[in-house]
Amino acid sequence: MNRFAAGLRAGLAYGLLAFLAGAVLGPVRELVLAPRIGGLPAALVEAAALGWLLWLAARRAARLLPPGPAPEARVGMAGLGVLLVLGLELALGAAFEASGLAAQRAPRGGAEALVGLLLLGWLAALPLRVRREG
Repeated sequence: MNRFAAGLRAGLAYGLLAFLAGAVLGPVRELVLAPRIGGLPAALVEAAALGWLLWLAARRAARLLPPGPAPEARVGMAGLGVLLVLGLELALGAAFEASGLAAQRAPRGGAEALVGLLLLGWLAALPLRVRREG
C-alpha cells in the first residue's frame, strides 16, 4: 500500500467525526443561537466550538496513521476527510431541500459563508499539524 492510501482509514474516521460534530452544532446554531444573537455571531460561536472539536477529531483520527514521518498519509487523511464532509453536507442539504426545511431558514450572508470556508481550511490543515499519539 502506498503512503497516500495509508491515510485513507484515518481520513474516513476524521471526516465522519467532523461531519457528526457539525451535524450537532449546526441545528444549535440555527434553532437556538441565530434567532437570539443573529446569524454572524451564531456562526462565529459555532466556528469556535467546531474548531476545537475538529482539532480533537484530527488528533483521534491521527492515531490510525502509520508510525513515522509520512506526509503523504496525512495528505490522504486531509483529502478524504474534506471530501467526505463536503459530500455528506451536499447530501444533507439535498434532503433538507426535498423536505422543505431548507426554505424555512434565512439565507446566509457573505460573512457567514466566509466563516464556513475558513472552517473548511482548518479541517484540511489539521491533519498536517496534529501529532500522532496513542
